Amino acid sequence: MYRTMDFIFKDVIDLSGKMLGFISDIILDFNGKKIDGFIITPNNIFKKTLNVNIENVVNFTSVIVVTAVSRGKCLQFEDIKNMDVVNERGELIGMVEDILFDREKFSIRALILSTGFINNFIKGKKVLLINDLILGDKNLLYRGKNRNLEFFNSAHKLLKKEKS
Repeated sequence: MYRTMDFIFKDVIDLSGKMLGFISDIILDFNGKKIDGFIITPNNIFKKTLNVNIENVVNFTSVIVVTAVSRGKCLQFEDIKNMDVVNERGELIGMVEDILFDREKFSIRALILSTGFINNFIKGKKVLLINDLILGDKNLLYRGKNRNLEFFNSAHKLLKKEKS
């Protein structure tokens, strides 16, 4: 699984080796539940941002090689980051912090939610499956029904082995 931080600030070059800039965000297709591409911010402050589709990416290493770029407005992860997630009763579940997506097909699997600094430290962050979420204008609606199954992202606890 990938997270957004696996791509942010990676350098992007074209096939001729020309530096285009670095990845600053991810392009989402929330209804299709997939990552469509990346936003490239040029190193030159006078140039505008570029978009690259996943189909136009040749190589995913420390440097990303692309065949073509475009311009235009699209839904970015930054548009939903820090957005509130509420349940059907209007109760706040958390805020969107990160996204998890598949390595091969770039399909979105889940969103990682922050539940507050102290809660994150004590209980861990929540992970909600993408199939249970609906994107609205101001927040995300969680319509998950299975209360017996909850995912958390927390630190591992080390247990001391007792000597017998």
